[in-house]
Amino acid sequence: MKQLLTLLTLLFLTSTSQTFACDCENQGHFLTVAPKSKLVALVKVRAYSTFENINDASTPTSMQVEIVEIFFGEETRKTITVWGDNGHLCRPYLNIFNKDNYYVIAFEQDSKEKPGDYAISNCGDYWLSFEYEKKVATGQVSENQHQMTLGNLFEYFRGEKTDDLTPTDFKEIFQLALDLPKLQQYFHTDTDKTREQVIIQYIGEANHNNLTGVEKFGKQLQMMSEEDIMKQHIHFYIVLGDWVCGLNSVRMQLSFVGEGLTASYMIKKVEGKWTILNYEIWED
Repeated sequence: MKQLLTLLTLLFLTSTSQTFACDCENQGHFLTVAPKSKLVALVKVRAYSTFENINDASTPTSMQVEIVEIFFGEETRKTITVWGDNGHLCRPYLNIFNKDNYYVIAFEQDSKEKPGDYAISNCGDYWLSFEYEKKVATGQVSENQHQMTLGNLFEYFRGEKTDDLTPTDFKEIFQLALDLPKLQQYFHTDTDKTREQVIIQYIGEANHNNLTGVEKFGKQLQMMSEEDIMKQHIHFYIVLGDWVCGLNSVRMQLSFVGEGLTASYMIKKVEGKWTILNYEIWED
């Protein structure tokens, strides 16, 4: 009987150590914990990387995610490694993040597994599901809010940071983006001279003076509203899709309407000069 009690005690301790391995205080909903995080980003889960046997099941403990947009923090890599729970950490099990799905995640810390990797805390609402087509994040956004649009996410985290950029900064950044060598073949000005007048569609209250002096094909860049573009039946123009301003860095995305092309850039100010750290071009 004593041996049976001992065995049952051991089994109980083992099961509870797996089930209640982490004991942490809830830090709050997403908009409470995210601003204190190292990095807040919209990501796409690409693949699980490592696995461990947890509760008799093969469970992913790390995954590769593609950074789609950065709302807060700095990261120049397109793909990062993220670590989750291995059975005794205050992290979520990564199998709740489905491959090829999108999430907005607040990465609480650098992982302890490998310098430069990230981890996710389970001590609060550190992630939201994201519907890419609708551009809406869902989850415990705040106490009484369960949805947040992509535009509102940018507005919340970006705030007034873009005001720190001077007109000279805007000019240099846009000139770099438009003059990217790999982009030039897509303007097709040899077959369509109207494309020599590069037009950028703006949203909201745009400061046209910020881009004064930005030229392409010897012509001043023009900013126009979507309404004016439609009225003038302009078929080739550029939409500023995403704009995230960090500390001396900008992540931006340009969509070339009429060409079916998108260009994404990470641009950083190095020794007083704006430089393209990396970029990606893909056809829609």
